[in-house]
Amino acid sequence: MPQDNTLRIILPGKLIDGVSDKTQEGMAVAIRGSVIEWVGPASQADSLNSVGAQTETLDFSGGTLLAGLFDIHTHTNMPGDGRTGEQVNDDDTDEVRLLRSAQNTGLAVASGVTTMCDCGSWNRNAFALKEGLALGIVEGPRVLVSGPPLTVKLGHLWYMGGETVGVDAVRSRVVELVDQGADFIKVAASGGSTSTSDPYSAAYSVEELSAIVDEAHNRDRTVLAHCRCTDAINVALDAGVDTILHCAFYDNDGSYRFDQKTADRLAISEVWLNPTMGLGNANRERLIKIKAERELTPDEEDRLERSTVSGANSLAQFSALVTAGVKLVGGSDCGWSYYPFGDFQGEIMSLHKAGLSPLEAIYAGTRSPASALGNLDTIGTVETGKEADLLVVNGDPSQDLECLRDVVAVFKGGSRVATAKERAAPG
Repeated sequence: MPQDNTLRIILPGKLIDGVSDKTQEGMAVAIRGSVIEWVGPASQADSLNSVGAQTETLDFSGGTLLAGLFDIHTHTNMPGDGRTGEQVNDDDTDEVRLLRSAQNTGLAVASGVTTMCDCGSWNRNAFALKEGLALGIVEGPRVLVSGPPLTVKLGHLWYMGGETVGVDAVRSRVVELVDQGADFIKVAASGGSTSTSDPYSAAYSVEELSAIVDEAHNRDRTVLAHCRCTDAINVALDAGVDTILHCAFYDNDGSYRFDQKTADRLAISEVWLNPTMGLGNANRERLIKIKAERELTPDEEDRLERSTVSGANSLAQFSALVTAGVKLVGGSDCGWSYYPFGDFQGEIMSLHKAGLSPLEAIYAGTRSPASALGNLDTIGTVETGKEADLLVVNGDPSQDLECLRDVVAVFKGGSRVATAKERAAPG
């Protein structure tokens, strides 16, 4: 491994810097230590070599260099093996869940994810993971954590330890989470897959959610709100949350209905939307594969049917929202259901299917999450002075997003990380 002051000059076939809104050829990127020191024409790279300085040239002429991927929505405690949150709560101890988080972060960074948000883990697990990463005990991306999501009594994810109700209580809880090390605040603004919750009703009042947002913003933290129904989306908009997760248009009776009024509100707002369509795709693909191998259980048949219907609704909804001009941000929700870590690329591809251009979909998985979390000054694009969180893939993903899965090299803070292919290689 080169010394920290070694100048490493990366020569990709193409560059997607996230700034110029186009793919560039004939470019070079120089990194020293953890920082991008220079970006410019490859023809000028030789002028960077100072007398006596140690240099290294990395030739990736067949590939494309871009910013490392940023997944805004993960659950590192979760296994992605089809078990529900309640099952993981009953089956596993906190110690086992923390070990799984360490495993999952390794899978993530090997796939090209250099930053991700943990949007809900049990008790203090996420804070312990963050500390382990900082100490170098655990390998993984930069992980931003929320701690246990705020939720109502027996609400979605209640078992993680975040049950909090009332204006004063939610304010106090936000302060406590920030003091513990929360980088952002996650709130279950509606129910979800948790059996004791109601996914078709808003969980918090506008007053409560506004208090959460106010307290978080006072401490320079953004708020990500899980919303599985139209009522919750509108409460989140009224309260001024920063990002809406899932953003599903379900009425109180559980029926799906595209709500034009809500769509119009979303289009003129500054809120980021995280569709998590890749999760539904992963669920369907896994259940279809299981069905080819054996007969599905009644529960699995129900999950496959619901996932198929909701997937069609989501694609139509977000295609319309893209046309309306909403801001989409990539977040896989991996760890949940049948979506294991290591393929955030699937979520990026789902955004393209909803109408984003390939470049726009790439930005939704790089610079947009950084912007949504307030980190764009240090990560998210390939620019001089930013952290050297970089990804090299074979081919040109601006022409074929499948190329994002063909990972050649990953750099996190200037240090090269073994890719999934390299880890799987014999010897």
